[in-house]
Amino acid sequence: MIQYQEPSTMEMSTIGIQKYTASLELLAPAGSAAAARAVIHAGADAIYLGGEYFGARASADNFTSSRLLEMIDYAHLYGRKVYLTVNTLLKQQEMDMLYDYLLPFYEQGLDAVIVQDFGVMCNIRRCFPDLPIHISTQMSVADVCGAAYLKHLGASRVVLARELSLDEIRSIHNEVDIEIECFVHGALCYCYSGQCLFSSMLGGRSGNRGRCAQPCRLPYTVLDEHRHRISETDCYPLSPRDLCTLGQLEELVRAGITSFKIEGRMKSPEYAAGVTAIYRKYLDACGEVPFRQPEGKDMRYLLETGNRSGFTPGYYHQHNGPDMITLKGSAYVKGDAPYLDKVRKTYVQQETKIPVQGNIRLRTGQPAEFTVSARGVTVSVRDDPVSAAVSQPVSREMVIQQLSRTGNTCYTMESVEITMDEYIFLPKQILNRLRRNALDGLTKEFSEPHRRKAPPQPFGSFSGEKASGKMERVSDEPPYFTVVVEEKSQLAAVLEYDYISRIYLDCSMYGDNLTGELTRHITKIHAAGRLAYFVFPAVFRRKTACFYETHWQQLEQTGIDGYLAADMDVLGFLDQRLADKSRCVLGHGLYAWSDETKDCYRERGWLYDTIPLELNRKELTARDNRTGELVIYGYTPLMISAQCILRTLGSCKGTKRLCYLKDRYAKEFPVKNNCRECYNIIYNSQPLSLIRLSGEAAAICPGAYRLHFTIESGAQVRAILDGCRQAFFEKRTPDMDAVTGICTKGHFKRGVE
Repeated sequence: MIQYQEPSTMEMSTIGIQKYTASLELLAPAGSAAAARAVIHAGADAIYLGGEYFGARASADNFTSSRLLEMIDYAHLYGRKVYLTVNTLLKQQEMDMLYDYLLPFYEQGLDAVIVQDFGVMCNIRRCFPDLPIHISTQMSVADVCGAAYLKHLGASRVVLARELSLDEIRSIHNEVDIEIECFVHGALCYCYSGQCLFSSMLGGRSGNRGRCAQPCRLPYTVLDEHRHRISETDCYPLSPRDLCTLGQLEELVRAGITSFKIEGRMKSPEYAAGVTAIYRKYLDACGEVPFRQPEGKDMRYLLETGNRSGFTPGYYHQHNGPDMITLKGSAYVKGDAPYLDKVRKTYVQQETKIPVQGNIRLRTGQPAEFTVSARGVTVSVRDDPVSAAVSQPVSREMVIQQLSRTGNTCYTMESVEITMDEYIFLPKQILNRLRRNALDGLTKEFSEPHRRKAPPQPFGSFSGEKASGKMERVSDEPPYFTVVVEEKSQLAAVLEYDYISRIYLDCSMYGDNLTGELTRHITKIHAAGRLAYFVFPAVFRRKTACFYETHWQQLEQTGIDGYLAADMDVLGFLDQRLADKSRCVLGHGLYAWSDETKDCYRERGWLYDTIPLELNRKELTARDNRTGELVIYGYTPLMISAQCILRTLGSCKGTKRLCYLKDRYAKEFPVKNNCRECYNIIYNSQPLSLIRLSGEAAAICPGAYRLHFTIESGAQVRAILDGCRQAFFEKRTPDMDAVTGICTKGHFKRGVE
């Protein structure tokens, strides 16, 4: 385990922080081949890019397979690394493509893959054991618990949630021996990355598939719980300013960050290279005492490359705040200034040549020999013997001239030492051939160390039973029913219905005195012959993890039967504490779109999951749902955010409240605030309801049906449960519109691309 210690002031003043910064990496976006070359020449240590499939920027000018292979070699020529984004969720048929897709890049020498899907991570670790895995920010890792768990499973780096403070990052660095990557510049998401379904549910363009339509950049009216205006006019409460940390780099270094990531695969080569060049300048200066503060001209240059209502320093020193939000507009502005022209001419339109030192030996009667050296690599080539000159001998000037013609290669002949006899003859074509062969040899020497042989084991040899077509039930037992309650009045109503087998108690119902009222609720549930499960917070950061570490024994002593885990951090927390992992159900944010991913969870003891919200009926029918719970009713959470809409508008009172976002179509999205953990959940404007589709729901063979109550009153809960009983037990069609108003079927019919 790494135990990081802050260097003393004396140490900093004498040796700087070079030993703390020696392995730092500036990671730049490459949305195109032009951008990739530009950021390499602007000073990036590594680039991240997407291929033809599975990348979270589906609209970028992504690389074809052949171009990606070329780019891997090109980056390695300059001593840089290439990371491939495989950071979307994969459907069943796509898992079967993944091995063949990755294999040529693996053989070529790809330096790492960035992943979101748990099944993708586990499969790559098993099939390509020496290929480094970087956990995408889409996996929403926000604490030691998640980072340690993923490290244990084979991850070498974690791209942390952008919402973390420096203290939280430092805790992870201190306790987990894993590389830490963080964003330092570019666009911010309003939602914790990977937990956003806003674009997906509204328009079918899923952020989990790289197709986000950015509804966060649209105007909304904010209403209180009584539907009265909080905002005087329409505003942009979900639109963050762009991140800029140029003045915080030294603090970020000391917190333990390994890789400094620039956002921008959808942006121009000029933007990517311009930002990279400035961050290169200041990252290199981190060892200076005192630390070099950003110059005014460099901040202007960054603004000229592009910004959204200026910049914010992000979450490193504040949890949230109105100054982080554009509020009055969301337009992205960029200048056509001299700096961009300079970037274009310096990094985009030309490339930095690799300097080569040459040494040629021309002795009469001996083979012509040319040796070249670059970046510590030396190559020697030979050609035909040198002959004596009959009439016109070769001049030293002609030799240098021919050997210096490097043309369109990435090399420039910096110097040539010549050892040659007088009165010799050698055709120009031999000199040209010597040069070409020597430079080709250099290229090969730079590339060959990265090459790998194909691994022996393909994907797909799992020990668990796999799905094949439509799943059949393993017994005659029908699916059971579970209910999530977020309000105490809902619990009383649910207990009146004997067909409910399991009740999930949301953590938001309980204060710091967690176990007192929770114990009373569990006692009531057990007295009614039901099981009681506890729903952990949707965000599990350090403060929250410490709270539950302190109260764990008390929580277990309440008689709780099990838990619903929202994210990877909760899963890591429970992995260390639950002997029987079957007591845990994976929430919908722990995505398991494919049977391979389900199997990967199952192999590690996690047997039960929430059936994916973004797959359609056909896709779900081909999935093994026998240990999954199908959500048949509830307001779908669209966003989980560290920001607080009420605080942004100056209305936060630090207490649990309900407000609404009203969009341009007059749809109203409920927003609930969790003040203890300090996050907002924005719910869909219409509840999901599959109650009238009971026959179609049964056809996907779920293990259970789940109803999730959020803002419903006790009377509404009863009416919905009555309708559910009519549909599933009495085989009648209930009038759900009269109970809930207009509902949505979510993705049950349409799915996502």
